[in-house]
Amino acid sequence: MKPSTLGRPFLRTLPLIAGAAALMVGIACGGAEAPAAPAAPAAPAATSAPAVAQPTNTPIPEAAAATARPTNTPAPTATPRVVATPTPSAGATYGGTLRMSAYADTKDWDPLGSSSLSSVISYSQLYNQIVQYDTVDTNAITGDLAASWDVSPDGLTYTFHLRDDMQWTDGTEITSADVMATHSRYANPCNSTGRSGLWRNYTVKMEVVDKDGGNCTPTNQDAVLRAIDDKTVEFNLQFASGAFIKFLAIDYAKVLPGHLLDADPNCAVRDAANPCSLNLGENIIEMGTTSGPFILEEYQVGDFYYVNKNPDYFKDGRPYVDRIEHTIFTGQAKDTLIANFEAGRLDMANGGFTNLSPTQYFDLEKSTNGEYVAHPIAAGTNWGLMLNVKKPQFQSHLVRQAINLAVDRQEIDERVFDNSGGSYCPLMGLAHANEVCMDWVGIRPKDSAGGQEDLAEAKRLMAEAGVPDGFEVQYTVRQVGNYPDQCQVVKQQLQDALGITGDIETLPSAAGYAKYGTSRAADSDGDWEISCQGEGMVVFDADAVYGGVYLKGGTRNYTDWSNDQVVDWFELQKVELDADARREINKEAELWLHSFADNHWVTLQLGQLFWLVHQDVKGFTAPSTVQYQFKHEDLWLDR
Repeated sequence: MKPSTLGRPFLRTLPLIAGAAALMVGIACGGAEAPAAPAAPAAPAATSAPAVAQPTNTPIPEAAAATARPTNTPAPTATPRVVATPTPSAGATYGGTLRMSAYADTKDWDPLGSSSLSSVISYSQLYNQIVQYDTVDTNAITGDLAASWDVSPDGLTYTFHLRDDMQWTDGTEITSADVMATHSRYANPCNSTGRSGLWRNYTVKMEVVDKDGGNCTPTNQDAVLRAIDDKTVEFNLQFASGAFIKFLAIDYAKVLPGHLLDADPNCAVRDAANPCSLNLGENIIEMGTTSGPFILEEYQVGDFYYVNKNPDYFKDGRPYVDRIEHTIFTGQAKDTLIANFEAGRLDMANGGFTNLSPTQYFDLEKSTNGEYVAHPIAAGTNWGLMLNVKKPQFQSHLVRQAINLAVDRQEIDERVFDNSGGSYCPLMGLAHANEVCMDWVGIRPKDSAGGQEDLAEAKRLMAEAGVPDGFEVQYTVRQVGNYPDQCQVVKQQLQDALGITGDIETLPSAAGYAKYGTSRAADSDGDWEISCQGEGMVVFDADAVYGGVYLKGGTRNYTDWSNDQVVDWFELQKVELDADARREINKEAELWLHSFADNHWVTLQLGQLFWLVHQDVKGFTAPSTVQYQFKHEDLWLDR
């Protein structure tokens, strides 16, 4: 692999510790025999971390040989090359139009089950959460609709006290009824968790009547959340958890107008064939009922959406700008996007994900003489290769193991991501140390002796699976970001190493999401087979990785793949209060996930993302992850 010429935000090539040679066990030289297949693992006991199940043919390093990480897994940090924009001493100013780019059209205007960053950056300006991440101290949580909240001594009950004098833009008062109508939808197990419902992993489970028959009427709603009075709402947890409020604070967990949700029977349960009326931009404009700092004024599908200042916003003095104009630049318009930034026709990109590569961000900083700053996000995107395990090509775990061994992560990082990648570990450095994973089978460089053994073992696995010459697949990829580039490289790698061939189908963002969604139903194998996709980190915590990729209903688990052992590991680690003990549980899970005894997601890397912001935009501080800070109520223009 060529050395990076960039100022890299992550350290990937750290010295190996003494004894790390033990990590090379797994594919031995000299034709050593593969270990015998293990018995099916028993469900892990509730009092200890489960033992890892070693699959046939692809042994992986033992957890005991791994390097211990520091307590609490600090998020990776990155140093911007340009000093962040200072706040003028004169303070904020009012007025003006803020011009932003969006990387794709909006898939959903309704947050229920939403998994698309292109959606949340549009609807976040229109609505509020109960709580939110602070826009200055971006790891801190502050009130949004809530003026304050209390936590019971045992940590099991969160009580939120809503602000007084809040109204929807149609004049209706905002009360606890709106919170109940909205969050009962997110808690309903008949609805996909998406990102709006990630908090429900910590609350008492909602039970429903006749789930299989489609009734889905909650039977224990008051046990999960209940309205104490018009301005007080209570959430009840299964166990004391600091993670609950983090997932409640992300921009997906919006509160919608309850009186409109109640008036539309299609809003109770998500149904693509009969969408909720609030899932259409034109309906939001016509109904004129939002709460946030901005009001949707115009939406042209595929081209733009414009919002105007809410003059009656309940937060005094906010927002500062009069108008935000969002123009959509798809992946095919990358050169046009760059030209617009260089010409000064845009003030910032809306969000840390665009269709630009890291080098293109840095080149824009140089070509504009520092007028634009690429602010790095500490925890970006879990880039991966999605395998539709319902399709016959991928039903054998041997084929999936072979693919995990054959993918050349270093080449993908170099050719697509300009050597800016972070962890290659399935749990993103939140279990094993990044430098430990770098020496694992399948991850170690393919131009090393071990990497060549990995390729040979991958070929042997394909022969054992009955497909020694490979097979044909259809790659489906959204025309955003670097997804098409990723799939081009992966396609060539799998063709060269395993004989897996096929064409790449590129689709607009929303159409791609719709196609992936065809495999969610239990009785459908879906209309796609393999794809390059990313799961943007919601919060930098192992719970977010599990919730997005490895649990049923996850945003990037389109086949609803599930494994009881993974669920058990998730449940064990999420209640473990000791950071070291929690890490050990996650190490066991990570080893098993990388073994591909049963898995659907080939981890490629933790990707670096950036917010591109002009120096004239004030009040901006980069968030820690890519999934929040889209209301823009604290931004102003100094020009």
